Amino acid sequence: MENMKKISQPVRLIIFSLGIVSLLGACAVSTPTAMPSPTGTEQAAAPFELDLEADGSPFIVYQGGYRFEAPLGSDVSIMGPSTTLSAEEDALLFKLDGLNEMSINRNAQEILDILINTLFSADQSRVDKSDPITSTVEGYEGVAYDFTGTFLNHKVEGRALVVKPSEKRYISIIGMALVDDQPDLWQTTGKDFFNYLLNHYAILPEEEIASADICPISPDATYGFEVENAIKVGGGLKSGFLREKAYLDNLLGPDGSLVTYERVGSLESPDSIVDEYVLTVGTQVYRLFLDVYSYGVINAPRGLGCMGAFPLGEP
Repeated sequence: MENMKKISQPVRLIIFSLGIVSLLGACAVSTPTAMPSPTGTEQAAAPFELDLEADGSPFIVYQGGYRFEAPLGSDVSIMGPSTTLSAEEDALLFKLDGLNEMSINRNAQEILDILINTLFSADQSRVDKSDPITSTVEGYEGVAYDFTGTFLNHKVEGRALVVKPSEKRYISIIGMALVDDQPDLWQTTGKDFFNYLLNHYAILPEEEIASADICPISPDATYGFEVENAIKVGGGLKSGFLREKAYLDNLLGPDGSLVTYERVGSLESPDSIVDEYVLTVGTQVYRLFLDVYSYGVINAPRGLGCMGAFPLGEP
């Protein structure tokens, strides 16, 4: 197996700390109670420096009701309605989230307060918030805070935003920089990253999220299981590995159990080069083949399930 990069403690905690769907109401998609991880590791980060001027990698998070573009040189993890982005060796952390159907109606500031207070509820964490700032995304008015504080004993600075496109929906963007070693990181890079996300962000219309919780299963029994019928996630060298990860992180076992995976390597197919992965679901082992050089219909292989619609449109 090739070497992989461990998920840092700050990235793990931000994913865990913001897993607060139950506080705001049930989402249409059924999300696992634990966080699947590719054997506790991720693939090595993309071999690009963070570039906020270049074209990034587009994703569509149906379960969260939004689409976005990840900047070139950032790492991305998508799990159900939630997206975590990191850059600058995890010194920059961003969390995108959304609920398509809240069972408890709350206003934008109440939701924002829950998110911020939950994020900074861990030991060795505290937060100082600015006065509320009126903010607008695609014509929808919301509320934001600038904040400073301590996160996992790291000094941080950042911004958090919540917008409600409708009475039962919300979307949120939270970004922060760990500023222990780079006191100006948020001011010099973090704000620009936040603005990049806003400028490449869209709220999905209701008709696009209607089937967000439906898992599309391939009718072809060989789909993904044979080199000649690899899953065509697309993205090429620039964003292919991020798209592979987004695809694999959306998979579930046949009974809804968690999937772990490892990348074995690459091999030639008749018309491309494909990546081979070993997936483990309990005691069952599957071998899947993914193609980053071609894009096609994205489904779950027969015999496996998924959390809902895959977050991969045409690259």
